Amino acid sequence: MLGRTFAGRFVVLSKLGAGAMGAVYRARQETVGRDVALKIVRPDKVYDPDTRARFEREARAMSALTSPHTVTAFDFGASDDGAWFLAMELLDGETLGARLKRGAIGVVDAVRLVREALESLAEAHAKGIVHRDLKPDNLFLTRTPDGRREVCKVLDFGIAKLLRDELAIDALETQAGTVFGTPRYMSPEQAQGKPLDARSDLYSLGVILYHALAGRAPFVDDDAVVVMARHIKEAPPRLSEVAPAGRISPTLERVVSKAVEKDPAARFQSAEEFSRALEGALGDALATGSHSASWVATPGPTKQRSRAVWIFAAIVLALVVIPTALWLTVRSTAASNEPANVAAVASDPEPLASVEAVVSEEPAEVASSPEAAPASAPSASVTQPAHAKPRISPKPVAAPPVKRKSGDRYGRFE
Repeated sequence: MLGRTFAGRFVVLSKLGAGAMGAVYRARQETVGRDVALKIVRPDKVYDPDTRARFEREARAMSALTSPHTVTAFDFGASDDGAWFLAMELLDGETLGARLKRGAIGVVDAVRLVREALESLAEAHAKGIVHRDLKPDNLFLTRTPDGRREVCKVLDFGIAKLLRDELAIDALETQAGTVFGTPRYMSPEQAQGKPLDARSDLYSLGVILYHALAGRAPFVDDDAVVVMARHIKEAPPRLSEVAPAGRISPTLERVVSKAVEKDPAARFQSAEEFSRALEGALGDALATGSHSASWVATPGPTKQRSRAVWIFAAIVLALVVIPTALWLTVRSTAASNEPANVAAVASDPEPLASVEAVVSEEPAEVASSPEAAPASAPSASVTQPAHAKPRISPKPVAAPPVKRKSGDRYGRFE
């Protein structure tokens, strides 16, 4: 395949990824001189003329989507040997799935990315297109042309579900990635084989938001059938109980809970409604002050935080204890006219006075970009025993406590 011309106009340059349904290649579209992501579907995955007709209708509809948060479709068709293809814009970056392998992301970033995906869905739903295979691997994170901002683009509208539309849901066809995408993000009605509408997409996006905030999907099991059954019957664990402590406001938790209601009628009824609710959740937090850094940032690694605690404590000791010792020594010299013994004071195993260093548990507020600064260190204290007595005269004066407050490019094709 590499180096050959496909469908008379695409020169295949490299392979970007592959899956059960076909492969994705980087290709050069010679007619317009641009590089594209070329998806090529295996001919044996085309089941009948009706399926082909639906593929063509949805490919045309996808080509009509203009949201900046939808991957752009440039061309589609079939090669001489019957392989269907779809040429799309080539993106640099990574999927949300790849990002989440590193853990939960900050609340502000998670909400922003989901609202951008909702903007894409709003246009698609208005044009009668239901994605039906939303999962983190179908949300692509890329930077704007000027490189200043990261944005989310939705991939694979309708195609993955379309090509699997005729498959029945039974125990033989429920392994992850072979029936309706990934069961972890599947709506209850989708798991039951019921007709789907836009609200199924909103459920899936709600599960994605839950995963982004908690660092794990609400239902996880090696058996896909078990996961699907839990989507149908079980309420997910409370987000505030599984997310990093202190990150989830009550308003945001209510929004996510509504998005993943079992009954479609109890969910948000449109992408616009879901997006407004998310905007309100952040707005309420800003107005009430509940948007503290501990709510909007993912805590840094424990090892790094612990190291920061000791570094800060050492600085406090240097700035408070040593000057105090020197001051006391000078007073002692003046009063007694005896030589000062700074070395003795500095090496005394009993500290001069109580020293307390307090660092807020709240991490610094995260920036909207993935290059945000790491979180601040947690609380730490260094305290002298109350009985300690210095060995110099006159009587030492306790130093006041010092406190500080901190306000794949494309991968698999399934």
